[in-house]
Amino acid sequence: MENYILYEEFGKGSKSVVYKGRRKGTINFVAILCIDKSKRPELTNWVRLIHSIKHKNVVTFYEWYETSNHLWLVVELCTGGTLETVITQDEHLPEETIRDFGIDIISALHHIHELGILFCDLTPRKILLDGPGTLKLTNFSLSKAQGENLEEFLAMIRSEENVLDPEESTPRRSLRNRIKGSPVYVAPEVIKGADYSTASDLWSFGCVLYEMFTGHPPFFSESFSELIDQIVNEDFPQPQGLLAANPSSDFLDLLTRLLNKDPLQR
Repeated sequence: MENYILYEEFGKGSKSVVYKGRRKGTINFVAILCIDKSKRPELTNWVRLIHSIKHKNVVTFYEWYETSNHLWLVVELCTGGTLETVITQDEHLPEETIRDFGIDIISALHHIHELGILFCDLTPRKILLDGPGTLKLTNFSLSKAQGENLEEFLAMIRSEENVLDPEESTPRRSLRNRIKGSPVYVAPEVIKGADYSTASDLWSFGCVLYEMFTGHPPFFSESFSELIDQIVNEDFPQPQGLLAANPSSDFLDLLTRLLNKDPLQR
């Protein structure tokens, strides 16, 4: 990391800290993630999937390093925060804004799908805004190439690095453990045991659009079993925007198509 200057911390997770940084000898500012080494399998997966992707709606990867205590990931700096923060602050976004944001998100999904990559964990927290307001996908740690088994890949990395995962020794893991990422945005067919697909990414996209309009996801419960039952069996509630406004017919039609329980009809 001797090539970079670290500035202020502007993000933090349970196993990571995000700093604003600058490459020495330049005025190129970047985001630098300091990550616990226990997350090496997920970080390795992230890097191998996106190291060569250059797209305006995907956070650009630059390089990564290892020091004695941490892994360091250098990526494009996005100063607008996460879409999750925007939704929390504004609660209801106007349809015009949702349309612009939705175009950015679907453009990114279309691009990675063309490359044979499934995002698998699309949530507002994993969507960043740059200064001008362009949305960009970030954190591909739970993504995968179509047709591959992500669990086997992560287990292989853990084995090579002697990183133990207590779940791997469990003969039959629970549904909660099988679903990677946030279950709130997981498609019903994945809950039923199907593999992730482009259609399951589109379901998650529908959940994010719904949340931008209403301020909350279409299905939510403090009870995991109740949440799963809602996603699999219930229709999404009629969305209401600012001052209980109803969505336009076009927007409601889009949500209905994206949140179709049948992936073949989505």
